[in-house]
Amino acid sequence: MRASAQPWLASVAALVLVLLLTLAPGPVRADDGQRWSLRDRDDNRWSLRVFQQPDPAWPSGERLRLSALTPGIAVDHSRPLRISDGAGGSWTLANRSEELVAAGGGALPEGAAQFDMADLLPRPSEALPLVLSLPLAGEASTELVLGPEETQALHAVPAPPAGA
Repeated sequence: MRASAQPWLASVAALVLVLLLTLAPGPVRADDGQRWSLRDRDDNRWSLRVFQQPDPAWPSGERLRLSALTPGIAVDHSRPLRISDGAGGSWTLANRSEELVAAGGGALPEGAAQFDMADLLPRPSEALPLVLSLPLAGEASTELVLGPEETQALHAVPAPPAGA
């Protein structure tokens, strides 16, 4: 009886470990980059992800993706993301939402937008909070204030190589 119980227990232990790693709060550093949950000024929930563009069909480089976790939010896929630090620093990141679908077409997801981090130069201070102004459908926008962990992550993203 004991010999047959051991493989079952090992399977359960492996499943629990996978679930704990998958559901762990905070940033995840792996091949898919870093990820956080945020709330905007209207208390809508968002996922912020910073990662290296993995798809060879698109230009390489670091990306910032914002995805609505609150249903019914539509982002603008044509306007840039604006970032400010409250001390006069500001950045404009080009919208790369077309990279959210396979090269050549497909409907863009209504609640997600992606931005190129190449223009986040010089990198923002790790000491000042950052405000992201995300364009929404129509002329609206929403603001998300990054905490210290997220701000540090944007500060630490490697700058693109010269001439890239």
